[in-house]
Order: sequence, then C-alpha cells, then structure tokens
Amino acid sequence: MDTEMRQQPDVLAALADRFPALTAEVARLAASLGGSGGGPGGGPLGVAFLARGSSDHAALLGRYAVELQTGLPTCLVAPSVTTAYHRAPAGFRGWLLVALSQSGRTPEIVDLARRYTAAGAAVVAVTNDGDSDLARAAALTVALDAGPERAVPATKTVTAQMLAVLAVASGLGGTDGLTHAQAATLPSAVAELLADSEGPAAAAELVARHDRLAVVGRGACYPAALESALKLQETTGLMAHGFSTADFRHGPIAVCGPDAPAVLLAGSGPADADTLDVRSALAGRGAPTVLAGTASDALLPWPALGHLGECLTATVRGQQLALATSRALSIDPDQPAGLNKVTMTS
Repeated sequence: MDTEMRQQPDVLAALADRFPALTAEVARLAASLGGSGGGPGGGPLGVAFLARGSSDHAALLGRYAVELQTGLPTCLVAPSVTTAYHRAPAGFRGWLLVALSQSGRTPEIVDLARRYTAAGAAVVAVTNDGDSDLARAAALTVALDAGPERAVPATKTVTAQMLAVLAVASGLGGTDGLTHAQAATLPSAVAELLADSEGPAAAAELVARHDRLAVVGRGACYPAALESALKLQETTGLMAHGFSTADFRHGPIAVCGPDAPAVLLAGSGPADADTLDVRSALAGRGAPTVLAGTASDALLPWPALGHLGECLTATVRGQQLALATSRALSIDPDQPAGLNKVTMTS
C-alpha cells in the first residue's frame, strides 16, 4: 500500500499530460450524441455514472463536476435496478454513461455497460486496463495506465480515476472545468503531502485509541470523506463512516463524543466553511477532532487549490491516515481480513 501510494505523483503526471487529448475525445463523443438541451454541439441529454466501491467515490466527484460545470442532469446508477429488478435502462438513450472499474473485469459493471449501449447511451470506460472487458464494451476508454495495483486497499487507481472523471467533465464544456494547467499542478501537490509523515502519525495516534469514528466533508471533500472512511475500514477494521457535513448535522453527529472522534476534511471551496463550523458542535459533545485541509491549524494540511482537484489531496490525506493507523495498531494493511482485490459482483 505504501509503495503504491508513493507512485501517485507519477501516475497523475502521466494523466495530466494526456488531459487535453482526453477532454477533446470526450467532447467529440458528446457532440455525436446530439441530444436537445445538452452541451456544445447538441451533446448528451444527461450523464450517468456507474461504479462500485472506491470507484463509486470517484464517480461521485464526477457527478459534482458535471452538475457544477454544465447544469446537465446527472445520476449515480443503481446497478441492482437492472441486474436484480430487471428494469431495462430504456430512458437513457442520448445519455453519456461513465462506467468506472479499476480492473475492468467486474461482471456487473461490464454487463451494464453493454446494456446501456444497447439502450442508446454512449459509454465512457474509466479503467486501469485499456484491454479489459469494460474497455471493449465502451465507445471511449480512459485508460489510467497506473500499473499493477497489488494492495487490496486501492490508492493510485482511485486518485487516477478522480482526475479522469474531472477530465471527462471538462470535455463536456460548460464553465469552471478543471484546466490542463490546474491538472498539471496536482502531481507536485500530492508529492508534497506524501513527504509528510509526521502529521499522519500524530493523527493516527488519536484515531487508534478508538474503535469508531466519523469522517466528514462536503462538496469536493465529500467523496474523499467516503473514500477515507472506506480505507480506514479496510486497513484497520475500525467502524469508520463517511458523511456529508450537511447530513452529519441532521443526526449522525450524535455518534460522536469522547469515545468517538471525527475526522474533518475541509478545503478552500464554498462548501468547506460548513465543515469548519461543525467543530464547535463537536467540541460541545467532547468529541476529539482531526482537521485535514487548508486551514492554518489543520493537522493534515494540503495547499489551497481553489478547484475540485482538492478531492485528490483530501483523498491522499485519508490514505495516509489509514496507513498510519494500521501501523499504530500493528495491522498489516496489505492483507485485510476476508477481502479480495477484485470483487466479482454480478
């Protein structure tokens, strides 16, 4: 896990170099759909995301990006609607379906990509393997080319997927999409974080004293909160749960107290002030907190980037926390009990 985490700057740099080509390919595919009310050239009627596990968290970032930049209707596909309830995706003609699978071999994702294609959607595959079944089922493939990922907790493929979906969103046009120049700054930002071992170790010392915790974020940090909670679950077995800050206030904050800390992810976006504000309520409950983000007092800082790419820096901080906590608990993060690298959901 540690080795693969440290490969992220190189993986992201290679993707960032391809960013203009990727956005151009997406733009051409989108224009070919020609749906009314869509983006430039007609464009898709809407954008759907299909994923499971960590890939689902990258998909959520993609949904944020597309909605913010284009105003197109977006959704996260519920795979069981088709696979278990046998409802054909007939209403998705003229839509773009972004299907994410790190391996490209999950039967459920591959099967649904084919079904959505048959229903008239154009499928973009985001996968580490450009020769996978998923890639062959798609109209366009964004191959991550991150190299083999052997650790069960996915790291470099997740942040690569996040950058890939930001490229897809930028290819759809609209306003305030991630630019090539902004994408090019992410590898060095991630490398700077990976050079910091003191902050993760200090945060892990607090987290390791408890058996349950909340991971909270909003906007660009919400997908990172879900992914960070998953990494803590996988590597340590702790009962970690990710929340949107807005949802957290509506009741789940009650789980936090002296015996249940909260990890707060708050960057430089307009939704992050809400996460910083929740600290006072947590203090009133006596809940220990670990702050990660752009605030001056963050234990796990990252640079203020001012765009959705901060989801990647927040995610890397979550990876570091999970790895450091597993080490503090003397748990091997590479061999989580009862987990496999590829989950063959069907």
